[in-house]
Amino acid sequence: MGKVGLCFCLILVLAALSNAQLPRVRVKPGACGPMALGICAQTCSSDFSCPGNNKCCRTECGGTVCSTPVSQINNPIMTKPGSCPAKPSGPWVCSHSCTSDADCRGKLKCCKNRCGALTCQKPEP
Repeated sequence: MGKVGLCFCLILVLAALSNAQLPRVRVKPGACGPMALGICAQTCSSDFSCPGNNKCCRTECGGTVCSTPVSQINNPIMTKPGSCPAKPSGPWVCSHSCTSDADCRGKLKCCKNRCGALTCQKPEP
């Protein structure tokens, strides 16, 4: 087989692989709110192991629990005054607890934390 034939075979293999259905991790809409510190057991494995609209949320000590999402679907684009902290602080929680400012209570904003996850934080003036 010549170089042209080899290239053609390689292109066919790559095309077949690109069309292969890879397993996708699906999530339910909304974000997880803050979770209690004392729940360290893993009681769910994904959003779809939780009933109804509940999501599988990580706790601060590494557990998982089914919880009602905090997203406020009616006003997802709301932006609150203030800026996200230039140097995030707080616990190293690596799961999102908000998707927009609308998910956060009071004056808190949805900002990246030290781990890069979106969490509700006190804004800078």
